[in-house]
Amino acid sequence: MMITKAERADLPHILKLQYQAYESEAQIYNDHQIPPLTQTLEQLVEESHSQIILKAEQSDGRIIGSARAHEGNGTCFIGKVIVHPDYQNQGIGTALIRELEQRFAHCERIELFTGHQSERNLYLYKKLGYSIYRTEPVHDRLNLVYLEKLMHKDEKAELLASFQDWIHFMRKRREQSDSVWDVPLSPGKWSLRAVVSHIMLWDKYFYDHAIDKVRNQEPLTLKHTDYDEFNKNAQSYSEQVSVEELIRQSIFYREQIIAAIQSLSDELYEKEYVDGDGHPFFVAQYLKDFIWHDQHHMAQVEKKNGE
Repeated sequence: MMITKAERADLPHILKLQYQAYESEAQIYNDHQIPPLTQTLEQLVEESHSQIILKAEQSDGRIIGSARAHEGNGTCFIGKVIVHPDYQNQGIGTALIRELEQRFAHCERIELFTGHQSERNLYLYKKLGYSIYRTEPVHDRLNLVYLEKLMHKDEKAELLASFQDWIHFMRKRREQSDSVWDVPLSPGKWSLRAVVSHIMLWDKYFYDHAIDKVRNQEPLTLKHTDYDEFNKNAQSYSEQVSVEELIRQSIFYREQIIAAIQSLSDELYEKEYVDGDGHPFFVAQYLKDFIWHDQHHMAQVEKKNGE
């Protein structure tokens, strides 16, 4: 999946996706006249002149998500974060919001809103660090809930807090029977056992070849790997160890990474490094990339378990 700025030719597809995505919202509030369902293509084109509209598309060019934002008086206003119904709970909405946060990182705050009964949206926004600051009644069935995130806090601390969510997630998995760990999360997908092995081995690889090197101010030995082969090995390893040991190792390597990054001075944390292939490496970008990776897989598990 790639997230890029939408072009004029993408707008009809995004509008169609918008209608599909907001149908569930219309059902929640028993109102099919909400603005996202009545917006015309002409209005969307006009909106695109004053807003950044992003698209999330698959490798075949199919648009499966979108979000838009504009800036005013130091605030970034995010609107219409939409994901195709068949691709929800896979971290796409999170990725779109994160991309907008990066594009508007100079703003003092970011604001978005949703309906008071849109529990899935509220859960996502709060999970991403947004807080409710006011509500606005629309009619007897709908109140708009406005949320904000104040920027330029300690980004390092915030990223590490999000990166630590995987540890909490792992500890919660201890309550599940071994049989749950071996069931595919969906047809053709990995089991929970394989997913955890996959993430743990990536943590081990990045700790050994990048993060620990940064802490000790040594050259990075991180290199491009054959992802298919790496994932095949992760699947195989998951079948060789117990669930208890897999959880222990997963927590251990994540804690090692967090401790190492916490110990870095601001200078070392913000420095541009070079990996073993000669490509730039930034600690903050590593965290952002793998937080998205964590959230994608955690969403798969939570969807499977109805959490």
